[in-house]
Amino acid sequence: MLLSGQFFTAVAGLAAMRRILTEPSAVLPRLDDVRRVVEHLNEFPNDIEIPVIEHEVDEGYTAWSETYDGPNPAIAAEEPIVAAMVAGAPRGRALDAGCGTGRHAAHLHALGYDVVGIDATHAMLERARAKVPGARFEQATLDDLPLADDTMDLTVCSLALTHVEDLGAAVAELARVTRPGGWVVVADMHPVTVLLGGTAGFTDVRAGALAHVRNRHHPLSAYVRAARAAGLEVVDCEEPVMDEAVTNHPAYGFVPDAVREAYTGMPLLVVWRFVRRG
Repeated sequence: MLLSGQFFTAVAGLAAMRRILTEPSAVLPRLDDVRRVVEHLNEFPNDIEIPVIEHEVDEGYTAWSETYDGPNPAIAAEEPIVAAMVAGAPRGRALDAGCGTGRHAAHLHALGYDVVGIDATHAMLERARAKVPGARFEQATLDDLPLADDTMDLTVCSLALTHVEDLGAAVAELARVTRPGGWVVVADMHPVTVLLGGTAGFTDVRAGALAHVRNRHHPLSAYVRAARAAGLEVVDCEEPVMDEAVTNHPAYGFVPDAVREAYTGMPLLVVWRFVRRG
């Protein structure tokens, strides 16, 4: 159980930390926020109790499958960047690894690819099959893809590697199934976001609670090392940041200034484009 006042205090502290050394006087309003919350922790709105459930990956994405596509700030930030990156990719066969509800599979199919989608969660795959009947979908994990070597011209993996324990093994699989000269496009939660407590959060309607699946921290250097070990060359990298569209969520309405100062401009995602070396 989380008290809303605990969240307000943490956010105000993060906002202050970002400017305490460069603009000390600018953080005074945020410190006043902390004082007001702490002095009135047992009063509304600081005493709102928020049930929080942590799910394992399969259980969490099963519960999230009906509402996953939106509104989802990570998807909103990620989709246009991935779409721009794959616009120039070699055509042919494409893999949507960790396909979820088939968002990218649908886009790739519309571009003319012969699409295969892989996901570990049955409920997500059911959504994907209904969305993209012209694609083939199979249930499997990212570290054991049921595909032959060198068979994909393009491999896309979005918002999934953040949940794997062994990043190197998963990236090696993405590279293995991609032909030499083929592209691998990976979008993931930014490690800064994960270090600040960012999780794959959603409202579990059935449980009536805030729910989340824990993200694992993979530094940018870990992606680079994993890519090199797998025979992938880094061609491009983008780091979209949180903007006011993210911070204007109604849940943040009691401390809007603190939320904007804490999160605006903070890295949200990292999006990589790799090419498989010959």
